[in-house]
Amino acid sequence: METPIVRRPTSFRLRTDLLDVLKRNAARQNRTLNNYVESVLLDIVYNEPNDLTKAAIHEAMNRKDYPEDELYTNADDMFNAIFEEDDKA
Repeated sequence: METPIVRRPTSFRLRTDLLDVLKRNAARQNRTLNNYVESVLLDIVYNEPNDLTKAAIHEAMNRKDYPEDELYTNADDMFNAIFEEDDKA
């Protein structure tokens, strides 16, 4: 028999814009706000990358042989560059 999961009521103060986005995302998935937030937090806390993934991330972040124009500080910049290349083709 499994041990029941104990939940404790908790109160958080969140920015209203963040709360609005959380509510929208929960509604899109047909879930309660509480269930959605709990699942997001569980995913963040318990889904740590394995050692192989960590090593690949470390290698990618520490490579020195990339051409300077192929280094991106965030994913949006990278995707914008990819889409610009597609538009030129």
